[in-house]
Amino acid sequence: MAKDPSDMLNDLGQGMATLQEECPELMGAFVKMDQAAYVEAELERKTKELIGLAVALYARCEYCMAIHTKQALEEGATREEILEAASVAVAFGGSPSMAYLATTVVKSLDEFDV
Repeated sequence: MAKDPSDMLNDLGQGMATLQEECPELMGAFVKMDQAAYVEAELERKTKELIGLAVALYARCEYCMAIHTKQALEEGATREEILEAASVAVAFGGSPSMAYLATTVVKSLDEFDV
């Protein structure tokens, strides 16, 4: 059964806070890299979040699916755009990606799309 998306994001935040205390150099480097990847340049942030979601589906990272679905919505992506981006991941990832789309991503859309 797919986990609650808000619970997953809370767990992720708590884990990242723990790592910030225990591995500050690692977290500093990770945050810097992540922020650099999402700077708007030729691609707007919404597009980058949709790419992040597709990669997360392909990589089967439920935490990433939840956060990129939420952030894509916050950047103005529609449900339809998110599902279209996710369909590209399914084309590459097959049945496992479809299973995560049908569970984690749909639950995240239902929870965060207000």
